[in-house]
Amino acid sequence: MKKRIIQTISLSLALLIWAGCAKQEESSSKAIQSFEVKGVLLRIESEGRTLVIDHEEITGYMGAMTMPFRVKDVSESEKAQPGDEISFTYKVAEYESWVEGIEPTGKTRELKSPTAPPDPTNKLLKVGDLFPDFRLSDENGSPVQLNDHRGQVVALTFIFTRCPVPEYCPAMMRNFSSVEKLLKTDPDVANKFKLLTVSFDNDYDTPEIMKAYGEQFGKSSKNWSLLTSPETKDIRSLGESVGLMFGKNDSAIYTHNLRTVVIDAQGRIAKIFTDESWKPEELVAAIKLAGKEVE
Repeated sequence: MKKRIIQTISLSLALLIWAGCAKQEESSSKAIQSFEVKGVLLRIESEGRTLVIDHEEITGYMGAMTMPFRVKDVSESEKAQPGDEISFTYKVAEYESWVEGIEPTGKTRELKSPTAPPDPTNKLLKVGDLFPDFRLSDENGSPVQLNDHRGQVVALTFIFTRCPVPEYCPAMMRNFSSVEKLLKTDPDVANKFKLLTVSFDNDYDTPEIMKAYGEQFGKSSKNWSLLTSPETKDIRSLGESVGLMFGKNDSAIYTHNLRTVVIDAQGRIAKIFTDESWKPEELVAAIKLAGKEVE
């Protein structure tokens, strides 16, 4: 009798675990969106891990544009060559996206020979340079200047709220939310930092939109402000000083890169992150280091 009870309990536990796993797998599969797309492969980068594709409109997700896509399996990158038109499946999860199922259609496009762009390095600001002051509006419509935060370490990044790719603008928002929480709990820096998220989509990102967007990512203190401007040229001048590039197509979707800048309490650049790969802990460390260097 005792043995039968134990067997019954074990079977019940096994069924519960199986049901839980099945439910988790079902929930996970529901979270992944899948799109069938066509485009022209322009470049293969990062040892086959990134494909730059000029793609058609992804109905219900993003307009036609040129952007880098990741592959989980680098063997996917061996299925086509630059210039090939390809069909592929674009998978989008909550925090990542990737392409798979790449198939050449048999059509090709003659690609222009790449020409070396003018070297901008002598124009770009670098670590140690004074970051230019600016006058933008925060999520409450109040004016904000960089000089308002002298005496604090500032971390500044660029986004637009309609960005659909989870590894880009949404990742910058998630990371800043984590950084805000990590720094608020540290008594040594709790009131000595400022996070600034700047939108370059002036046609859409009003202070009201920015405020709602910040709330989606748990913005919870005055240490983090979301900035915008009605003038694109103001943001472009600011971003281009550290290598930010962005451009809009007819669908109001921006092709852009990323920049996150740490500015010390004297207004000088202490660190520049040039892509999306940095972790919240790395930015926290850079902010703390910048604070110590001017003490």
